Amino acid sequence: MLPSAFLLGVLLFLLTHGREDPGFAAYPFFEQWGGTGSSTPEFRFLEQSLVFFLPLYLVTLLFVLLLAVAENALYGPRRPVARSAFDRAFRRVFPALYMLTVAALVLVGDRLARAYAPGALVGPVLVALTPFAAGLFALVPALVLAAPAAAIMRLERA
Repeated sequence: MLPSAFLLGVLLFLLTHGREDPGFAAYPFFEQWGGTGSSTPEFRFLEQSLVFFLPLYLVTLLFVLLLAVAENALYGPRRPVARSAFDRAFRRVFPALYMLTVAALVLVGDRLARAYAPGALVGPVLVALTPFAAGLFALVPALVLAAPAAAIMRLERA
């Protein structure tokens, strides 16, 4: 879900900013690396956001892989377990809340950046970090909303 959330953040940023917006400026180190003078501002923004997002995403994937290998080594292969109604409800509620949280954090973060640091180039970093922060902000509301959804699912089965 992290890549989808990242692309949602990029899309929201691109839709809410014009081509001449200072958020599309290039970082000096980025200009030295590739000389992106000929690319469009939107593509340059996507490139800069990817420079900040991809390393974090790869480290996250590596962490999850190592965690799964360690769990398998300690506890052996996983046995199939029947899913509870709460688990099924959480699996439906969390992705929607996660994407809504990503959208809200991008919009609020951009507004705060414009208010407290006008002209600062924080757009690519904001869009790259938002998918990671949104997971934390969406977790508790998803847990709270999954309980009534699980109860409704149980009533529908009865």
